[in-house]
Amino acid sequence: MNIVVCVKQVPDTWAERTLRAEDSRLDRASVDGVINELDEYAIEEGLRLAEAHGGEVTILTMGPDKASESIRKARKVQTDGTAISIQRQTDYGYDEVEATLPAVVSVVEKINEPRYPSFKGIMAAKKKPVETLGLADIGLDPGQVGLAAAGTEVVSFAKRPPRQAGTIVKDDGDGGVKAADFLASQKFI
Repeated sequence: MNIVVCVKQVPDTWAERTLRAEDSRLDRASVDGVINELDEYAIEEGLRLAEAHGGEVTILTMGPDKASESIRKARKVQTDGTAISIQRQTDYGYDEVEATLPAVVSVVEKINEPRYPSFKGIMAAKKKPVETLGLADIGLDPGQVGLAAAGTEVVSFAKRPPRQAGTIVKDDGDGGVKAADFLASQKFI
């Protein structure tokens, strides 16, 4: 069984980001890309299925999932190699949905707990070849993706204000009464 996991590469939220002057959009060249945090759960589920049923896992970096409504938001996935069964949480409990393979399934973060690779695994992965496909390789027109197809518009933006210095409050041995009075006067409590 071949399992393909589609993930989205996003800007690292911990990195310092800058906006482009010409259109106020994120300068993606100024920040490293990382795998969308929630897609780590999809990768883990793909690996789990491959371990249980044999097969190869291929990870594609793509946009939002295009799974049909019936096999979205899976919290549990089972397969026998010819059909797939999912459990999807609803407002009133769980729905059981079945489909024949091949199928596209999207998962929720409650499906598993992603494993993190060991140092040895990271070093081994660096030696493996990575195949990079362009838009033409997968049959997409550049106007269908990226900035050209973005559905958002930046109307205005401002840099975040610099962090202001804090106030040091010392306990004068009164059990914090003066500190509590100070915090109350500052409307913290």
